[in-house]
Amino acid sequence: MLSRDSLANLLMSIATGDRARAADLLSPSEEIDEPTRALLIEAVAVGPDRSAHARSLGDALRSLGAPRHLENECYRVAFYSGDEWQALAANPLFAFHSANKGGRSADKWVHYFDIYARHLEKYRGRPVRVLEIGVGRGGGLELMGHFLGPQATVVGIDLDKAIRIAVEPRYVVEVGDQADPEFLRLVAGKHGPFDVVIDDGGHTMRQQIVSVETLFPLLAEGATYLVEDCHTSYMPEYADQGPDGQTFLSWAKDRMDDLNAYHFSKQKDLPAPWQTDLASVHAYDSVVVFEKGRHAAPFCEVSGTNEFIGHDRLAATRELELIAARDAAIASAVGRAPVGMAGIEPRPGEVDARYAQLAGLRDELQRLIRDLGQQEDVPDLRRELAERDEALEQARCDLRDALATTRMIRRSNSWRLTAPLRRIKHLLRRS
Repeated sequence: MLSRDSLANLLMSIATGDRARAADLLSPSEEIDEPTRALLIEAVAVGPDRSAHARSLGDALRSLGAPRHLENECYRVAFYSGDEWQALAANPLFAFHSANKGGRSADKWVHYFDIYARHLEKYRGRPVRVLEIGVGRGGGLELMGHFLGPQATVVGIDLDKAIRIAVEPRYVVEVGDQADPEFLRLVAGKHGPFDVVIDDGGHTMRQQIVSVETLFPLLAEGATYLVEDCHTSYMPEYADQGPDGQTFLSWAKDRMDDLNAYHFSKQKDLPAPWQTDLASVHAYDSVVVFEKGRHAAPFCEVSGTNEFIGHDRLAATRELELIAARDAAIASAVGRAPVGMAGIEPRPGEVDARYAQLAGLRDELQRLIRDLGQQEDVPDLRRELAERDEALEQARCDLRDALATTRMIRRSNSWRLTAPLRRIKHLLRRS
């Protein structure tokens, strides 16, 4: 596999647009075998620009199982060689992270900044309480403090006692294990209720699941719980729940079922908090966001029936079907010029076909009326249906009259004598 220095030289050639030199750097050597070399040469030749070449190289290294820091460098070059960075430049979190070279260190995946901004913007400038699990060297606390403003109270949790001294007095850090429910409850009782929780801690399955299960019920209404680095669910070294234990992402997928509990659960009292106080779940690459809010019982509304009181959904739905059938029947009967009178001789059987269509619609209408007749609580609707039935019967009579008139005209001498002229007019219209 390529060494770090070899990859740096290769990426420099790609970033400067010198693909010929990039190919020369992949000449036969002891560092990579021939199949690997062929794959990498093909990768740096793919795509229309430098960004595409760097990304293709990263994809190739990922497919080969190369160390993650190598593909990470490729994707960094792809990002900054293209125009994606320009869209992120206006993000205040990314701007602070990029410019704060002399501040406390923070290690963040770049795509997290858009997720932060999307879900935490509503808390800016407000006296909110924030908990960051996993303080590191304090860069995350500094980032949130800058973004949310001086009214925000930002508290950290970490296993390292030294970090508490490093970030005081601006930030408070409680020392303890995020997989200890009792410790978490003590922190929530002392500094909460929290409006925002960011889990950037140890990233093991036990830590992530225990933390969210303990803290989520204790959050303020409308709070946001954000779990970072969820890709550890795919890494065996983080699977501390046992060989058959649940990963965090599989646990999070179960919360999707909880969101839809009203549509399948037979329980009278749904269990809290996941089926009663979970407002939404948002899934991103490596990040899952849970928003807390009272989960109102879902219900449907039907509009367009001129009713909004004492009108149940079943009756409204059947009325919509009735209106559609009625409109189709009337359009078929009187919505067009009488058959045979539009200036074009009707096709054989057209009138009879239309009559049969109307008869079928009439039968469907009668079935709907019978169904609606079983609804004892909708007398106004039955009266309206009777009026529509009368209108439909009148339309049917009109169609019979039109049919009789058409047949009489078609049997007349004048109709037969003018047939050639009608055909010519029809041909002229088609041309």
